[in-house]
Amino acid sequence: MIIQKLINAGLEEKEAAVYAAILELGEATIAKITKKAAIKRSTVYDVLESLKKKGLISQTNRGKRPIFLAENPKKLVDALDEKKRQLEETMPEILSLMNLLDKKPRIRYFEGLAGVKEVFEDTLRHTDQEILTWFPYPYINLGEDYFWKHYIAERIKKKIWARAIVPDTEENRKFAGDIQEKALTKTRFVADNAFSGFDLEIKIYGKSKLGIISYKEDLGIIIESEKIYAGMKAIFEGMWNMLPEK
Repeated sequence: MIIQKLINAGLEEKEAAVYAAILELGEATIAKITKKAAIKRSTVYDVLESLKKKGLISQTNRGKRPIFLAENPKKLVDALDEKKRQLEETMPEILSLMNLLDKKPRIRYFEGLAGVKEVFEDTLRHTDQEILTWFPYPYINLGEDYFWKHYIAERIKKKIWARAIVPDTEENRKFAGDIQEKALTKTRFVADNAFSGFDLEIKIYGKSKLGIISYKEDLGIIIESEKIYAGMKAIFEGMWNMLPEK
């Protein structure tokens, strides 16, 4: 029980065993400590040096034999107090480093069709919100079963609204009409040539997230950053407000 309490106070297991042995013996030679602590003699030498550095034992000599004595165990409390003081002094610097880490964007990559779907699934994990999205063409690669029967059905059930900015094409006009009837979605159109070369779907959602989908590469990316989210949302809202409501 004493050894366990010493370990709880911050000593290593072998340090605790040797220190407890010296405490019980009062003063002891290497041979007596080795026998009492049940530790190899070669190891005891190293442990004694460690305990001396911590101020928990002292050494004297009687003739040619070294004798070891236990110092007051209250030094353990003093050592803990000193560690606490040092930690408190360092804490502002540690917290500032944590703040820097918190501000760095978190980026996750998802490959394959399952990776593309992961971006869609993540938008469903944030209820009581609105999804803002740009896309050049509707749900390519996903299939109607997944998109309509699962994703849109879940979005409706969770009452997640969406607004979309898309190229003004016949296909997108039909899709916008279908989704407006079935889902909580509003759509505005831009000239098709304005999206020339734009093959990504971008979703802004969750108050801090940006989902990017490259259908031609079967790649999904989720970026988590309040600043990037705010910047992209401002761009979306600016475009939205300039486009007609039809």
